[in-house]
Amino acid sequence: MKTLEKLTFPKLENEYLENILRQLVNQYTIIQIFFTKGQSSAFSYLIIHTEKGIDAKELQEKNWVRKVKNNCQIAVYFIYTSKLRHRFSLGYPFIEFYCRPSAVIYQNKDSQDSIVITRDWKKYNKRLHALKDDFYHDHDLHKSQIQNLISEGCSNGVFTSYSRLIEYDLEYLEELYCGSKSALLSLDERINNLIEYIPVIQKYFVRNNHNKYYLTDLFVKAKEASDDDEVIYKEEMYEAVGIAEQRLYCLIEERFSELKKMLKKAHIVEHEVSCQMDNKPKKQTLGIAVETILNLVEVEQIYLYHQITYAEKTTYYLMLIGNGGTNEKLRLINHFLKSKIADNHEVVMISHSRKWIQENLYQFQSFFSDIIQANDLIYSSSPYHSEFHWEQPHNPYHADLYFYYKPTKDVALQFFTIANNPKENYQGLEYLFSLFFLSFCRTYIFVKTYYLPNNLTSQALWHLCIYADANIRKYNYLLEQFWTECFPYLNKHRVLNHKLSKLSKEEVCQMNGIVEKLMYELHNLVIEGGLLQDFEED
Repeated sequence: MKTLEKLTFPKLENEYLENILRQLVNQYTIIQIFFTKGQSSAFSYLIIHTEKGIDAKELQEKNWVRKVKNNCQIAVYFIYTSKLRHRFSLGYPFIEFYCRPSAVIYQNKDSQDSIVITRDWKKYNKRLHALKDDFYHDHDLHKSQIQNLISEGCSNGVFTSYSRLIEYDLEYLEELYCGSKSALLSLDERINNLIEYIPVIQKYFVRNNHNKYYLTDLFVKAKEASDDDEVIYKEEMYEAVGIAEQRLYCLIEERFSELKKMLKKAHIVEHEVSCQMDNKPKKQTLGIAVETILNLVEVEQIYLYHQITYAEKTTYYLMLIGNGGTNEKLRLINHFLKSKIADNHEVVMISHSRKWIQENLYQFQSFFSDIIQANDLIYSSSPYHSEFHWEQPHNPYHADLYFYYKPTKDVALQFFTIANNPKENYQGLEYLFSLFFLSFCRTYIFVKTYYLPNNLTSQALWHLCIYADANIRKYNYLLEQFWTECFPYLNKHRVLNHKLSKLSKEEVCQMNGIVEKLMYELHNLVIEGGLLQDFEED
């Protein structure tokens, strides 16, 4: 239990809110709390970083959140770890500014999931430019499509396309002012919510009644007309809709510019808050890793065969040669390392005995000969360990690929059958999902590297997929947007349990998207790539 009396938040200047935060820290896994005081009439921002997505969703709906916003002009936003990291990696200016170190008013010292923004202005500015370029590019595509529809006289299409473009604009305004988009709300609700942050926006939309707007009602009528194969003739409204959309576009440009100035000013000031999560140098991190490994496993040699930094997180790939490096031992090592190394460092391990490697060179030599290099040796228990008897010549081939690809494809098909059944009976689907991910990763790694890993944790397997081909990282967003922590969920459901499945249709849709994308990737790699030329497709 945390000692509530020791937790104070004087920066808030709000006793009611302080009491609530003490309760939250005691009852939930709160990683960090950030607070930025607003200027004059602007909102102050209180961002609360939780470990779990389900906690963030539950807490965001609490009555006190609305009460604090209305009475104290403090906008409270809950965000869970994977979502926060995803937005940080993309360079979202809202996160970059409101989650900077100087805004931290609480940090869980027992957690390794804290985010510490340390990149310099020049580095971040490049990322911000990329984010803005993405917005302008997609916005221009929308506008171009609308102009084509106007030229073709497609009245319904013009209004429905404008509806999508205005929705796109509102998403960006929500991300820039509120930290997250409200995709499940109607356009009317989203405009009403944004008025609290951008009062001028109410000048751009005429109300039908207290909560509805003329233009959004026009969009609804256009969609209904399209569904009924009818045409709505309102060409005279094209310009009015275009003006409203252009004003939203200008608001986005202004907010980008405002946040950029605020961030640049903040970067000039040296960070004063120490979160006790300093980036540990490579030697220190590897030293801690080696020490932890030696305490748990009988190791002859350790090789650092790969290292990559992405989104300011460094991943070290270690090859352990020795006895007793079971999957369970590797999981235990990682468990201990989480509390010892910085949260922006990660270690991925594979382990085999010298005897096993030698006996399996006929299959895996191409992989092992690449990663077992003298320059990459970071630990050796003796200078006299035997060298491997490499095959000369060695011709790598995908032996037994059929027996890896076929069950992966079959479990995907079985998954689709259950996921798409009309009765929405999803019993056991989570186990098929976990089995598919395991099968996909092992097969993908085998095809790319001529190495078939053991049944490592889902996170370790995914990192090995990235090592095999960094392009697979393009699917990271699917895992990061999963409704809960994806890797622990996958690991948990490798073990069968006699229980009732409580999957919702939305959750199944997320699973379905992951299986569909990854299976498409594997199909192109194996079948379209001609590795199984005689394989019969269903």
